[in-house]
Amino acid sequence: MTPILDVRGLRVEFPSRNGPVRAVRDLSFSIAPGEVLGLIGESGSGKTTAAKAVLRLLPPGAQVSGQVTFEGADLATVPGKMLRRFRWERLALVPQAAMNSLDPVQPVDRQIAEVVRAHRDMSRNEAFALAREALDRVGIRADRSGGYPHQYSGGMRQRALIAMATVLQPTLLIADEPTTGLDVVVQDRIMALLADAKRELGLSMLLVTHDLGVAGEICDRVIVLKDGEAIESGRVGTVFRAPRHPYTRGLLHDEPVPAPRAREGEEAPAAVRLDRVHVRYATGRGLAALRRPRYVAAVDDVSMLVREGEILGLAGESGCGKSSVVSALVGLADIAEGTVRVGDVELGGDGKPDWRALRSQVQLIFQDPYQSLNPRLTVHREVAEPLLAQLRLTDEEVHRRVIAALEAAELRPAERYISRRPHELSGGERQRVAIARALVLRPRVLLADEPVSMLDRSTGGEIVSLLRRLADDLGVAVILVSHDLSVLRQICDRIGVMYLGRVIETGPAHEILSHPRHPYTRALIDAVPKSDPTARRARVLLPGEPPSAVDRPAGCAFHDRCLVARPTQCHQDVPPLSLERHAVACWYPLDEPAAGHSTSAE
Repeated sequence: MTPILDVRGLRVEFPSRNGPVRAVRDLSFSIAPGEVLGLIGESGSGKTTAAKAVLRLLPPGAQVSGQVTFEGADLATVPGKMLRRFRWERLALVPQAAMNSLDPVQPVDRQIAEVVRAHRDMSRNEAFALAREALDRVGIRADRSGGYPHQYSGGMRQRALIAMATVLQPTLLIADEPTTGLDVVVQDRIMALLADAKRELGLSMLLVTHDLGVAGEICDRVIVLKDGEAIESGRVGTVFRAPRHPYTRGLLHDEPVPAPRAREGEEAPAAVRLDRVHVRYATGRGLAALRRPRYVAAVDDVSMLVREGEILGLAGESGCGKSSVVSALVGLADIAEGTVRVGDVELGGDGKPDWRALRSQVQLIFQDPYQSLNPRLTVHREVAEPLLAQLRLTDEEVHRRVIAALEAAELRPAERYISRRPHELSGGERQRVAIARALVLRPRVLLADEPVSMLDRSTGGEIVSLLRRLADDLGVAVILVSHDLSVLRQICDRIGVMYLGRVIETGPAHEILSHPRHPYTRALIDAVPKSDPTARRARVLLPGEPPSAVDRPAGCAFHDRCLVARPTQCHQDVPPLSLERHAVACWYPLDEPAAGHSTSAE
């Protein structure tokens, strides 16, 4: 069968002060009609560079050689006008950064209609009709199609990009990390959309991903890249079941994570406590909002306790309130009702908190290591910044504590890193610098908000292992926010599952993940992709989006999406969170273990 895309001897180099950087080295592959080929590897392996080279989207300084043949045409030499005709109509891209890929000042349906009119001789109304049809195909209703990107959730924006990429029914789709940073439910929906596009439109696909579960479920063949070179390739089942290269085996098997250290004697003291906390955000604008303000109930009556040396994981879809809990703990969100206590510092209530004392006891690790560090500061100054702001120390004392924090974050020897700037560090090294900056004040509590969602699997595994060791060795309490249940499975002592601002299930991590009692928790677990292509799972596509936090539905907030809800009690009465060790807020909790079962079968 004649391949739709044939790449031979692709090389990409970038100039640098220390000589050329060889990002892609002699890469060859082909894609047959209707086939999905995956490019997998860690950050810096060259997979995205190779995909952009195919599309001729690399910056002007890049030096590209080799042959890229698409439907018989050499893309490396075709004139720009012909290349523009290929793009969107025959060859389309789904980029990773959904928010940065859409025009923030244009409605989404108009942006898709512009793509249609640029390639087809259609009236404005015909182009808008085709755009809305494409949006409907990815599950975005007509009444939402005219919204602006900021009015869409992350998953809706990614679905809009898939609609834009497939509106003209191209023959080859290049998807660059299409599920990175999305929660497991949205990720599952995106994967289903890509599979539907392949089946219904006959698409061929080049999938760039570091998520082996995604690759295992959707790809026919995979190529493993390391330092710009293909080190293993073959049918996905063959490569994933019996990898031959040690690097591939390392990607497929998680690094061992130390088990929580058994603590003798009395139970560890509480590091942080939340009592019936509510966080509300005002919504709307203009005079109408001032006269009749409306509020989003981001956190609704949440209570929890985290002890020293314990790791509590918070799970749930985007918008469920996880990050708002973290914001309340550091004073970035006002507490409308309830209290938060960290050591001797109390937030909420009638008193005025001691912000300086709070900052020294609670530190935050952000999601994106590429944006959370100041590009102008050296590592030493970056880590020293909290000390300079909070304490009066000599230069020698500051240096000693910076070195100790870097060593604790496992950047060793620390002296090798202190004069570097962020652009000279890998993603994992940047996140370790962020952790060192959080540790330098010797806090009681670390808040980690999606700390590995932007990192590849092996690097992310190193970071979560580090958090486990910090909890065990230093007695730091960690609240880990993650949409990735495989991350929580590795290191958490307990897990709290949130939905629409409320905790709907909480308990020991192993019990939550092996025997979920709430149908929503079961759906989250069932949505996690399996890297083993022989492992079958029932895909649970929860209908619709989570309801509005402004106008909460009566009864259980999950009832409109729940496959076991009953139209009387579930629709009318709010279920309380039980007081058991493994607590659940559900009128009809599940009884079966998760393994081998699916919510859709209930």
